[in-house]
Amino acid sequence: MEKHKKAVRIVCLVLAALMILSLGAPVLFAYAETPAERLERLRQELDDLKAETEQIEHNKEKAEQTKQYYQAQANNLKAQMVALKEEIEAQIVSINLKNAEIAEKAASVLYQKEMFEQRLKSMYELSRQSNLAILFGIEDLSQMLRFSENLQQITQRDTELVRCLRAEQAALEEQRAELDAQLAVLSDHEQELTDTAVAYSNAIQQADAAITAAEADLIAKDEEEKELRELYAQAQKEWESWARAEQVDFEFDGVFSWPLPGYYNLTSDFGTTRVIYGVKDVHRGMDIPAPAGTRIYAAADGTVSTNNHWSYGISVKLSHGNGVATIYGHMIERAVNNGDYVSKGQLIGYVGSTGRSTGNHLHFEVNVNNTPVSAWPYLKKDA
Repeated sequence: MEKHKKAVRIVCLVLAALMILSLGAPVLFAYAETPAERLERLRQELDDLKAETEQIEHNKEKAEQTKQYYQAQANNLKAQMVALKEEIEAQIVSINLKNAEIAEKAASVLYQKEMFEQRLKSMYELSRQSNLAILFGIEDLSQMLRFSENLQQITQRDTELVRCLRAEQAALEEQRAELDAQLAVLSDHEQELTDTAVAYSNAIQQADAAITAAEADLIAKDEEEKELRELYAQAQKEWESWARAEQVDFEFDGVFSWPLPGYYNLTSDFGTTRVIYGVKDVHRGMDIPAPAGTRIYAAADGTVSTNNHWSYGISVKLSHGNGVATIYGHMIERAVNNGDYVSKGQLIGYVGSTGRSTGNHLHFEVNVNNTPVSAWPYLKKDA
């Protein structure tokens, strides 16, 4: 029974230990960003920031062009409105003149009408006089007939005069109505121009707001870029620190074996100036083309340090002693791990095209006291 209790306690302790380890596992095995990965991340962030900045500058330029367009339109519209106001004022003057003519013609019609009515009244009163009184006032019959004819002609002439005056008045009123209609059209056009001017003003204000916002964004992006460049410079220093030869307890014998036996042609040698993706680059090593998966061998005895770099891709560094290191870049896969010791000619990886690469090849680089040098003085080609 005692043994059974003891066994249970042991099992409980083991389970508790496993639980503690499982809880601590994320801490113990937390992923740590390598210098090269940090450099690559920051480089990508700088590229993204540059693209965002270019887009903001494009938007600002577009807003400035929009503002210039609407300012030009507003200036043209302002000139149109000045000309239209002058035309409206002239139209109003014409209408006022036409109103004066109509008033004058109406007064003339009224006057002639009054005169006509007075004459009719006089003729009516005359007609009420006795025929004998009329005859006494007329020397002969022919004179009486002429008098009657004259009265009739006067009546007809007065009637025609009033009719003509009224026709002239009606014509003037029609002309005024036409002028009023034209003024209404001009007023509608003026309102359209005013509404358009308001729309242009709003568009200019929106463009100004967009320009102001873009300028603020550019200032913020500039500050962000400065911070990122500082971080990038620090990350670059960390990469360069990784690329340095590490202290080892053995010495380099001064001779490298060829890392890719059977493949001796180069597409680029140390110091070659070339352009990659539009960027001028001075080559720090030699590029040896070979099919993907071709075995890569250590050029000399060394201690392994691995990295993943935005430019070198999957890479291995071997520290050989005496401040000498070799770097093998663009691998498709490594065959060694951090801290491994390898002998000259030992398999360390396979040719690939990772990182900034345009095809399958090995980038082979030699660093002496943290300075890239040509590998040729140290190389021995193995047939």
